[in-house]
Amino acid sequence: MGMNNNIEQKDWADLVELPSFSYTCGYCGSDTGTNKGYRINSVGVTNDVAIYICPICGCPTYKEDEVLVPGTTYGEEIINLPDSVSSIYDEARNSYRVGAYTGVILICRKILANVAVYYGAKDGQSFVKYIDYLIENGYVPEKSKEWIDEIRLEGNSATHNQTSKNKDDAQKILDFVQMLLLIN
Repeated sequence: MGMNNNIEQKDWADLVELPSFSYTCGYCGSDTGTNKGYRINSVGVTNDVAIYICPICGCPTYKEDEVLVPGTTYGEEIINLPDSVSSIYDEARNSYRVGAYTGVILICRKILANVAVYYGAKDGQSFVKYIDYLIENGYVPEKSKEWIDEIRLEGNSATHNQTSKNKDDAQKILDFVQMLLLIN
């Protein structure tokens, strides 16, 4: 859904014709394409900088080379999650959308802790205790222990190292958390 459901592409004033561009709209999630929007007329700025207007929801997407703002949300929407998990999962997916990959990894750790507490783990424990609880009680298959260990290591790195995490790291962690939420 767009920011304002009443906006249509034709409502924008002085649209210009741009090179055709196909993309997934970061607002409505539609796979779409358009050649309508706004171009920057500045010296030294390439033609790969523009604002495209989604023909489905009418919202603007800033494009610079291959970077889109807002980006697309990664992962599936999962219904029927407990509120304590659902809002954090959405936060992780939206963090990915804006390129906050280190945040995605840290939030995914919090999701695993919240899932453990939801299933009966004592609140306020260390992350390792939550992971042990999930494994010992069958919520995480024994074979997935490597994935969880990677989340632990990535989370520790995101917390304690100076380097930021990248898109691939965030996708891997979100894939695992999504799988865990879907099977439970």
